[in-house]
Amino acid sequence: VLDILQKVFYTNNGAREAFVDMCASDYVQKVTFDSYLYKKVQGNDPINDIKLLFNTIGSVIKGNAIAKPDRTFSNPVESLKRL
Repeated sequence: VLDILQKVFYTNNGAREAFVDMCASDYVQKVTFDSYLYKKVQGNDPINDIKLLFNTIGSVIKGNAIAKPDRTFSNPVESLKRL
């Protein structure tokens, strides 16, 4: 689950803004806390899951509309060290 979240929400500034917006949801906070508490992904509320899906899609659209574009990153010295 965390891998999917990282691939979706850490791609650009708009997606990161959507992630912050999603985390403000009481439902997300409850599911996150319960999952941590019981060491198993909680939820199982299809209505709230669908609401969360539509809110997240809306947040991604809004985030991409208002977020500043990512700056280009270039560090050739560090890149050469990693090769």
